[in-house]
Amino acid sequence: MKIAITSSNKNEVSGKADSCLNYWIFTIENEKVIDKKYLKLGEGQSLHSIFFERAVEIFVHPIFETDMLLTNDISAVVTAYLKEKRTVAFIIDETNIENTIEQVIKGTLQGHIAEENNCECGHEH
Repeated sequence: MKIAITSSNKNEVSGKADSCLNYWIFTIENEKVIDKKYLKLGEGQSLHSIFFERAVEIFVHPIFETDMLLTNDISAVVTAYLKEKRTVAFIIDETNIENTIEQVIKGTLQGHIAEENNCECGHEH
C-alpha cells in the first residue's frame, strides 16, 4: 500500500492538500514501512493547479500513484477528482508523521473519508 501525507515542514501533517507542494510517500507491506521519501514539488504542481489551472498538462502527480492521501484539510472537489484517480483522501487530526504511520499500520488512525460535496472553492464545477 502506498500512502501520501501532506507535510509542509517534513515533521508534521499539514492541511490544505489542494495547494500542498510537499508530501511524504510511504510504502507499507506486511505491516512494515519498506520505503519512504519526502517529495518537494514545484510551482504549478499542486493538486489545485493540476485539476483547475491545467498548469502542467503532462505532469503525472505522484499522489495519483498512491492508494490514500492523509491530510488535515482538503476541498470536496479535489477529493472527487482524486477518487477518479483511485486515491482516497482521509482527513485526520493527528499531526505527527511517525505517529500517523504507526497508527495506519496498527489500524488505529482516527479520521474520516473526505466528502465530495459542498465545495466552496469559488471555481465553477
